[in-house]
Amino acid sequence: MQIGCGFRIKKIKGRDYVYFWHYEDRGGRSRQVYQYMGPRRSSNTARRLEAALDSYFAGKGDELRRQHVANRAAIAALRP
Repeated sequence: MQIGCGFRIKKIKGRDYVYFWHYEDRGGRSRQVYQYMGPRRSSNTARRLEAALDSYFAGKGDELRRQHVANRAAIAALRP
């Protein structure tokens, strides 16, 4: 599983639009997914982007903790 997110500004027909990207597990494979947030100069776009970012990290916190514990156990098993 790949964990990560961010945002990108795409120019379409001379106007800037904001997209939030993140990785999702789809069919056992990580895929980068884009989600439209709105026009670049909109304060609503900034609020939606902040909410998407906060939601992503809140949801991945448990997954990161599980991976951390599993990796620490694997490292401990390497020791003689």
